[in-house]
Amino acid sequence: MQPHQKKEIMDLTVSVLVIAFIFSIVVGLSLFPIFIAIVIFSFVFHELAHRFVAKKFGYVAFYKMWPFGLMASLLLVAGMKIIGVPLIVIAPGAVIIMPYTFGRWKFDAKTVSRDMGLIAVAGPCVNLFFAVLFGLFPGWIFGFMSWINALLAFFNLLPVPPLDGSKVFKWKSWFWLVLFVISIVLVWFR
Repeated sequence: MQPHQKKEIMDLTVSVLVIAFIFSIVVGLSLFPIFIAIVIFSFVFHELAHRFVAKKFGYVAFYKMWPFGLMASLLLVAGMKIIGVPLIVIAPGAVIIMPYTFGRWKFDAKTVSRDMGLIAVAGPCVNLFFAVLFGLFPGWIFGFMSWINALLAFFNLLPVPPLDGSKVFKWKSWFWLVLFVISIVLVWFR
């Protein structure tokens, strides 16, 4: 295994543990193991979907943790818990995407916009898929997994840079609207 692969796995692992701990602070520390599974099926697969599609298009793609964002998220949630406001804001990092070579001369703006749109939509689509899939099973754990995935899709589809929604909206606004409405419906009815 290459050193950069070990770093990516370490970044993902730390991000999963911190995000699961953040949810546990709000809901209950005894649920930490369950939140690890939920974070894997929401956050990790979301990020890996971006990475997978980017690599299919020939880009270098890897997850990079944002330590400041994780620490700020942890402190914000802890502070909100102390004052009694269940607010969760999480900024763990992102998939970094770069061309294999810096001289991709034959790529026009339309191709790059399409690539970035498809890469960006991959993460929210995974979340929407899991929201629907887990919603088919009974029990509060599956219901919560469904809701978290729907919420993550909704948040990431907001058309505000640097979120995925801004790239999808720029690429195909009608497609963004369809996915955004689906995410709203899934969040509302969970």
